[in-house]
Amino acid sequence: MSGFPDAVLHALEQAGWHPGRCLDISAWEAELAAEGYRLRPVAAGALRSFGGLQLPPVNRAGPNFANDEPLTVDPIAAGAGHHELARELASELGGNWYPLGEWLSSASVFVEDSGRVVATGLGWLWELGESVEEAIVFALTAHRPLTSLRVVAPGAPPWPPGPVK
Repeated sequence: MSGFPDAVLHALEQAGWHPGRCLDISAWEAELAAEGYRLRPVAAGALRSFGGLQLPPVNRAGPNFANDEPLTVDPIAAGAGHHELARELASELGGNWYPLGEWLSSASVFVEDSGRVVATGLGWLWELGESVEEAIVFALTAHRPLTSLRVVAPGAPPWPPGPVK
């Protein structure tokens, strides 16, 4: 976790994160297991380290979007009552997806067993990163364009506008 840029590391520390942080996530795991989610090592590690934190953006102006909302690491907010989103992700992208939190416009953020992180909601799937760390850096710094992976709402145009990855 020491590979975070200084500004991101500072934001993480201000939010209450520290190296070696290990939150008890058993209540989240039990509640979400009752809905059909299965916690795997990558999601468990991310939640133990970052769970319960609200991570504000350090850069609010991305190349093609306004990055004006925090990344909130709360799997219940993202996943409770939304298991259909995880099934949709599995159908669209493959893999096993677990709720991680919420980001722009209360989009649900999910992590796949490989570590890949996406956000879904409002009819789109957005790429956040190939790892939890990469996704955190992106959500806080908006250092590259936001990429739409899929449009899942029939008839909706990609957002942000442009080619779908």
